Amino acid sequence: MYRSFLTVFLCLGMLLSVSGQEDRRSMAHDETSHAFSAGFLLHPRGLGVSFKVAQRQTEKRWGVLETDVLTMRHPKEFRIRSSAFSTPGSYAFGKLNHTYFWRAGLGIKRELAFKAYKNTISADWNITAGPSLALLKPVYLDIFYSSPDNQTGYLQSERYDPDVHRNQNRIFGYSAFSKGLDEMKAQGGLYVKTSMQFDWGDYAELVQSLELGACVDLFPKNVPIMALAPNRKVFTSLYICLNIGNRW
Repeated sequence: MYRSFLTVFLCLGMLLSVSGQEDRRSMAHDETSHAFSAGFLLHPRGLGVSFKVAQRQTEKRWGVLETDVLTMRHPKEFRIRSSAFSTPGSYAFGKLNHTYFWRAGLGIKRELAFKAYKNTISADWNITAGPSLALLKPVYLDIFYSSPDNQTGYLQSERYDPDVHRNQNRIFGYSAFSKGLDEMKAQGGLYVKTSMQFDWGDYAELVQSLELGACVDLFPKNVPIMALAPNRKVFTSLYICLNIGNRW
């Protein structure tokens, strides 16, 4: 068994050595110094988009400017449908605000394994930090009201109030997305994000990468997402992001 492990480590060492030699040989042919990419981001409590602009600073280091826009759900937030209607909409009972994070930060990207040839994969380490903005759009619900004769009824859009809207049998679902846009508020904070990025693009000028990372968003006070569950001011999450773009 120990001989097998030793053989594996020796093989890995040889591969890393060859990779380093290819890195040095090929870097002279890689004249790209700028990059732009757009990505689709997925994390346990939402999804979003990510945009990055990078500029080479040294042989193996890039400066990065990025911005993310993503949705953020509360851990206790679950969508349900009312059994009182035949075709109800869905909603999360007790939710105060639809919440979106907008991040904008600066960072660095460090090349760990350079993509020397086609059908190989490069590996980069990223770290970015900057301001994070929680955008809070009030939740509006369609509430059912019976007519005076109790034979018919109508739906009325109302801003969710935990002291008023207690009867779930009268809640049909969320109102139109446009409801509450003019009442949106923002809450400022900070974020830091680190990740590993693996690029399998066939050519040096193409960005085709998968990014795996972790992010922490910190706010000075609790972000009011839910009315019936404790809110928080620190959000930690793992994420995955698929990026495409160009280098030049």
